[in-house]
Amino acid sequence: MARQNLQEVPRFGDKLSYAYIDRAVIEQDGNALVAFQADGEVRIPVAGLATLLLGPGTKITHEAIKTLADNNCLLVWTGEHGVRFYAQGLGAARHSRNIIHQARLVSHEVTRLQVVVRMYIHRFQEPPDPGLTLQQLRGKEGIRVRQAYADAAAATGVKWEGRNYQRQDWFAGDPLNRALSAGNACLYGLTHAAILS
Repeated sequence: MARQNLQEVPRFGDKLSYAYIDRAVIEQDGNALVAFQADGEVRIPVAGLATLLLGPGTKITHEAIKTLADNNCLLVWTGEHGVRFYAQGLGAARHSRNIIHQARLVSHEVTRLQVVVRMYIHRFQEPPDPGLTLQQLRGKEGIRVRQAYADAAAATGVKWEGRNYQRQDWFAGDPLNRALSAGNACLYGLTHAAILS
């Protein structure tokens, strides 16, 4: 992590921010935290923090966790630079209305499909044909993604023979497919961390 005053970290619209810390020991200091690293220490103002992302090599004290919980700060354990998501911890006063709302939407076939259609429109800027099933929408999205891969390969002069990977055998895929799999895993980790924050 670059040395900086974390009070200068960019703010969300509601003045809540995030910080990523790795290879540090984090302790409580009043209503703030201090991250001790090999080349110095960084104060973390917890009261204005929405999310603290903990990367590899981080140790945190019980009192520091309590301070985060008291300030309703989400704690996320991640891989290097926040790429993978491993676990989360929430402050005691967090509410569950958003996750309950999402559970309601996904639990009913009609509302679930409505959400999928809205997401499709958001992603592709055009409404799908009315009456398509969830499986048909997934198929249309798959066709678009395959075409996007082919278009990107043609535009960059990369030889593309289609998406081919095996979860059980990493080296079965060619370097391009392995790069796509690695990039996809990174994207999922970052997306998960962003959604939680």
